[in-house]
Order: sequence, then structure tokens, then C-alpha cells
Amino acid sequence: MSPINSPTGAWLDPEEEDAPTYGTRRKANKQPKQVARAGVAKQSFESNPDVQRWLSETSEAEGHKAPFAPESLVGRRDGAWVLSSLTHFYEQDLIVDVLREVKSGKEATVFCCSGGTGADHDLLAAKIYRPRMFRSLSNDAQYREGRVVRNESGKNVKLSGKGVPSRGSAKGRAFQISSWIEYEYATQQLAYGLGVRTPRLYSQTGNGLLMEYLGDAGQVAPRLSEIEVGRGEAQDLLDSLVESIALLLSGHRIHGDLSVYNILVWDSQAYIIDFAQAVDPRHGDGARALLARDVARVASALAPFGARIDAPAVADRLWWDYLQ
Repeated sequence: MSPINSPTGAWLDPEEEDAPTYGTRRKANKQPKQVARAGVAKQSFESNPDVQRWLSETSEAEGHKAPFAPESLVGRRDGAWVLSSLTHFYEQDLIVDVLREVKSGKEATVFCCSGGTGADHDLLAAKIYRPRMFRSLSNDAQYREGRVVRNESGKNVKLSGKGVPSRGSAKGRAFQISSWIEYEYATQQLAYGLGVRTPRLYSQTGNGLLMEYLGDAGQVAPRLSEIEVGRGEAQDLLDSLVESIALLLSGHRIHGDLSVYNILVWDSQAYIIDFAQAVDPRHGDGARALLARDVARVASALAPFGARIDAPAVADRLWWDYLQ
């Protein structure tokens, strides 16, 4: 789904209080907030006629299946935005229902979904990005350096080079969202193929990713920041994370932002997620420093539980092995 743009080209976030619903336009002069009349129930965002019309048109464009209307999204202000991606997964027979929201952050919300006939897992995780994610990416130059994407003409161009819309325009910000998410999808697919322990991906569309769900019907896999482990298990987790960093590096990628918040632990195994800021060490001057930081962070996270490595020495070894 494309981001919402105003008639003047201004970027509009569907989560903002004064953002227009789908199929409407923001008026030039903001109108005073209307107060509900006594005895008249306030309608939910999802019940807006324009939203319903848009959802109907989207459903017709997607195919001929019964409309996808998960009850868990009813009443959400961002319901139509979320549904725009989830409907695509539904039409692919990958999901049949949205069970619940499991995690929400500044950049994205993750939903637990029931797997469909096209999936090999009973539960899948749908990660839906918000347009506002790029408000927190103002200092992302070191991650964008040398990154190659396809522009509207289908040509490969550097994300910061010619042929890419200006980041200061609505078109440029929309292009940045699309390229950023597509890059994350491609990098996680690469990582999975290299043997890095990460959730298996199923599909990507617009502002959403669909992947294997880590957890069970009762709980989602906790972040590394949320668990306590014994010394032996901590060392095993640390060793496996270093192995995953090495495997990813062999595919010309460095995660670049590893922390206790994007490592999940399930069945005594550590899984790496959130690859949007991964870098290609063949481009740019900061790759080695990012590699060293990733190794140092995982070592520091598991040190309180007795796990030990010489992080600087390990990072140097990984880098020199990569250069051979």
C-alpha cells in the first residue's frame, strides 16, 4: 500500500490524530474538532464509509476470496493501514486470521497470525511498518552507504545516488520506505539461506513482512533482554551468535545493530531479527567498526551469566578471515 499524501505533497501518517481516513483529503484549513452529540455513539475508524469502500476495492483487486476482516483489528485507528498488507498475505493463502498484537515499537507492530494452507507453520508473524519509522532514521547514512536498490524505471541505483527521489519530498520518503523494507526482506532471506538462525520469511508487500512465528499459542519468544540463563546455556548462546555473525559476513553482510532487543531466544536457541540496517562490508568505511560493535554487544549481553569471549580478538579474526 502506498503512503497517504496530501494535495500539497505533504507526508501524512495514518496514526496521527488529524490524518485523513482513506479516500478523503485533508482540508486546507483545519476544522475545529467536532464534539459527539449526546446519545450518539462514536463510530470506530474501521466503520468509516470511505475506509470500507477502500477495503472493498482492495479486496476486489486482490482476488475473489471472501473479504478478510479479522476481529482483532476492529476499532484500531490504523486498522486499514495494517489490513492493506495483511490482505495480501491472506490472498496468498498464507494466513487465515490475525490472533493478536504481540509487540509494538516506534517503527513497527508485530501480529501473531494463524497460518493458511500455503504456509508450513501453524503460526506466522506479520511485521507491519509505520510511515513514522523514518523520523527515527535521520542518522542512517552509514547504513545507506553503497546500498543498491531499483528505482521506478527498474534500474539498479545507489540509494544515495542519482535516479533516486529526494528524501525531502513525499515521493522520496515513500521510495525510501519501500526500498528499506525490501532490503530488509532480501537480507533476512540471504541470512536464512546462509544458515544464520533467523525466522524463515514467507512474503513481503508494501509496508509488511510475513515470517515464521517464534513462540507458541500462549507466548511469543522473549528478547534476550527478557531472560536469565545458566552459565552453560549462556556460553552456547554466545557461541551460536558469533557463528551467525560469521555466516552473515560470509554473505557480505554485517547486521550493524545487534542488541538484546533484536535477538529472540526460543527452545534454547538465539534467533537474530531486524536486518533493515545491515551493511555490505564491500562498500563504505564503517563496516569493520559495526562488526566489532555487534560482537561486543552480544558478548556484553551474556557476560552477566558467565559467558566469555575476547570480543575485540574475535571481531579481528572474523574480519581478517573475511578478507582472505
